[in-house]
Amino acid sequence: MRQPVDIGILLSTDGAYRHVAASALAGMRDAINEVNADPAFDFTLNGHHHNPQGQLAGYGTGMAQLMAQGIRHLFGTITSASRKEIIPDLEQQNALLWYACPYEGYESSEHVIYLGGCPNQTLLPILRLALATFGTRGYLIGSNYVWGWESNRIAREIIEAAHGEVTGEKYLHLAGARPQDLIGPLLDSKPDFVLNNLVGESSYDFLQQLDAACLLRGLELPVLSCNLSEAELGPIGDMRALRLLSCGPFFEAADPAFCAAQRRRHRGIMRYSHHYTGGYLSVMLFARARRQTGCDDPQRICEALYRDENVTFMGPMKISRRNNHCHLPCHIAELRHGAFRLIHSEPQRLAPDPYLTATDLRGCLPARPHPGGHLLRMVK
Repeated sequence: MRQPVDIGILLSTDGAYRHVAASALAGMRDAINEVNADPAFDFTLNGHHHNPQGQLAGYGTGMAQLMAQGIRHLFGTITSASRKEIIPDLEQQNALLWYACPYEGYESSEHVIYLGGCPNQTLLPILRLALATFGTRGYLIGSNYVWGWESNRIAREIIEAAHGEVTGEKYLHLAGARPQDLIGPLLDSKPDFVLNNLVGESSYDFLQQLDAACLLRGLELPVLSCNLSEAELGPIGDMRALRLLSCGPFFEAADPAFCAAQRRRHRGIMRYSHHYTGGYLSVMLFARARRQTGCDDPQRICEALYRDENVTFMGPMKISRRNNHCHLPCHIAELRHGAFRLIHSEPQRLAPDPYLTATDLRGCLPARPHPGGHLLRMVK
C-alpha cells in the first residue's frame, strides 16, 4: 500500500482574484491526480485546500490549521500581500511555500520556492518591447499594495532612464474600486502605453471602461501586463480598442501539445494559463523531490531541487540555490480574437535576478537614447 502524503493548498477561490486562484487550483489538482495514478511514485498526495476568501487574515488562519495537521508544504497564495503575511509563520514552523505567481522581486526567503517570475523575467522584457515599439510616454496603474508599488517604481526608473515621461500613476483597491474616475485624465495625458499592475476584478473593470472610452475617442492604446493570463479572458470580455499585451513563462500558444494532452487527460478546464502551469509544476516538482529524498523535510526537498535538472514539459526547471528562484522561459503575447498570440519569445531561459543586481538595465532602453543622457546606475 502506498503511503499517503498530506500537502496544503492556500488559494482564495472566492473574492477579487478568484479566477486566477481557480486556474492555479486546477493545475494543482491535475498534478495530484497524475501523481496518484502513477505507480512510479511510492506514495499518494492528499491535497487539503483552505479558502481564505480573499481576506488577508484568512491566510494566517489557514496556515495554522494546515500546520496543525502536520503539513509542512503549502502551495499557493496569489498576491504578494498574502505571501508576505505567512512568511514569518513559515520560518517559525520550518515549512515551505511553493509560490507560482509573478511578483515584484526584492525578496528571497529560504522558506519559499519562487516559480512565477520576478521583474527581470517579466516586467523588463515587456517594457523593452514597449519602449522600442510604442514610445516612451507611459501611464502606470496598480493595485494598492506592494505588487503595484514596486512594479511601478521599477517601471518609472526605466521610463525616465529612456528620457521618457510617466504621464500619470494611480492605485486602486483590489475590490470596490472606481476606475471610471481616472479614465478621462488618463487619456487626456496622451500616453503611448499603459502599464497595468492591477489584480483581479479591479483590473477587469478598468480594462472594460478604458476600452469603451478609447473606442469613443477612436484610439488604439497598448496596455501591458505581467500577470494577465488566459484564466481571466472570460471576465475581461472582448476588447475593441485596446491592444492587450502580457508577459509570462507560459501561454497556450507556447505549447499547444501540452494543452491538448491535458484536455484529453483531465477534461476539466478549457483554458491553460501560467497560473495553471505554475500550480501544476509546483506539485510535480515537490512529488519528484519527495520521491528522491523519501521524506518531506523542507531542507532535503530543497537540496534535491537545487541538485536535479527537473526536466518538465517547459524544459529544465533549474532552481537557484542562491535565491530559491527558478530559471524561466519568457514569452510576450497579445490578445487577438479571444486568445493570446505570441509576438516575442526570449531565445533562452532567463536566470532569476530578484534584486536586479546582475541585470544590465540598459537593455530595456531604446536603441538610440537621447544624446548625453544618463543610464541607470548599476549596483554591483
